[in-house]
Amino acid sequence: MEKFRLIPLLTAAVMGCTALLAGCGKGSDSSSKAEEGAKTSDDGSINKDLTATELARLLGNGTNLGNTMEAYGHKSYSADTDPESFETFWGQPVTTEEMIKGMKASGFDSLRVPVAWTNAMEYEKGDYTINEAYLDRVEEIINYALDNDMYVIINDHWDGSWWGMFGSSEQSDVDKAFEMYKSMWTQIANRYKKYSDRLIFEGANEELGDRLNDTDVCKNSGSLSKAECYEMANKINQTFVDTVRATGGNNEQRFLLIAGYNTDITMTCSNKFQMPTDTAKDKLLLSVHYYTPWDYCGTKGRSDWGTKTDYEEQNRLFKNMTKYSEQGYGIIIGEYAVLTNGGDLKKGTDKFIDNLLDNCDAYGFAPFLWDCSDFFSRSELKMRDETVAKIFDERRRDNQSSMTVEEERAAAVKKLDETLAAAPEKLTDDTAPQADENTAVAWIMYQSADFSVCYSVGDE
Repeated sequence: MEKFRLIPLLTAAVMGCTALLAGCGKGSDSSSKAEEGAKTSDDGSINKDLTATELARLLGNGTNLGNTMEAYGHKSYSADTDPESFETFWGQPVTTEEMIKGMKASGFDSLRVPVAWTNAMEYEKGDYTINEAYLDRVEEIINYALDNDMYVIINDHWDGSWWGMFGSSEQSDVDKAFEMYKSMWTQIANRYKKYSDRLIFEGANEELGDRLNDTDVCKNSGSLSKAECYEMANKINQTFVDTVRATGGNNEQRFLLIAGYNTDITMTCSNKFQMPTDTAKDKLLLSVHYYTPWDYCGTKGRSDWGTKTDYEEQNRLFKNMTKYSEQGYGIIIGEYAVLTNGGDLKKGTDKFIDNLLDNCDAYGFAPFLWDCSDFFSRSELKMRDETVAKIFDERRRDNQSSMTVEEERAAAVKKLDETLAAAPEKLTDDTAPQADENTAVAWIMYQSADFSVCYSVGDE
């Protein structure tokens, strides 16, 4: 999630490029710290027989450590910058193990840690070395979660929109982007190579798609057509898999999470999107995000959810993702939420979440709540809303482990059918004008290309 950018974006053009050894740049071997052995209960084991679809069910209910390690402050970087200064840049507190324990106690079985790696490198100068202190801090958070019996996902998030280099009209910019991407993931993969398959690498966030044409960093960007964006996204995903696998050790069999096109379900289900090939068998997962409808989930355009049409839309979109799960790919809903922007939960949030989790149970998908202390209070170490808290507490993996996969699926399908049948055609507080034989209604809607503005006449 990076639809709400809280600081100005980096606008400096990317300059210069240093020659890279084997395409990995300085600092490509970041395994020295890992070889020393950070204190962790993780046993470093890899289950070669565990498949991606089986893992998706084991992940249970996930949550995001939002607006934290991906908070962007690259302009203030120097070699001696304290990583915690970035961690708090978007208003979140320094992460503690007590916070992660609180998330686990609230019913979350897995933790996604979005990361902005360019916070800790001078890539404009062609130096792609990730600062050791930053790698250390990410590892501390990984260990907090692993030591509390959680699975962990780390990625490269929005990261200042450097991804626009891939959409440049200048081949030299595109070459630099691939050099940096390979260097970044070689360092990350080497550094955390010792960890078990409870640690998952995710190659990108929402940027593999239209945002490859972003001009925030690379002013020559914007050259790719829609078809070319798909081709480039596919190429980047293949590069991610090949780069991680090449580091060897546990990474030869580690589960890898592939970002869908724009992480949008419909766009990812297009035949133009292709999953990468892999030397490991059944170890690829696919990530999409769910903020539909955006005027309810992301803006003030709608204040309630729960009509028959709402349920039908959510059920239909989730079912579409079986295109990939039926091929053996584990499906991760990497982000979903009804965003509060620091306020109270919207009406219908509990219904939205509960039905989404039913869909995940029905199809074996793993859901990860997007949370920036709006749902779980990191200061109070508890869920803010009792109704939502009960939903997650009941859905924790331990509480469902007594059921077989078939029983869990059957129960979820039954509940989905019953919920849809009981849903109203319209909400009781719906004051929108209704058409009848004597009245015609025109409804005008607007949404900006960057999703920052969504408005319907009559909403306010």
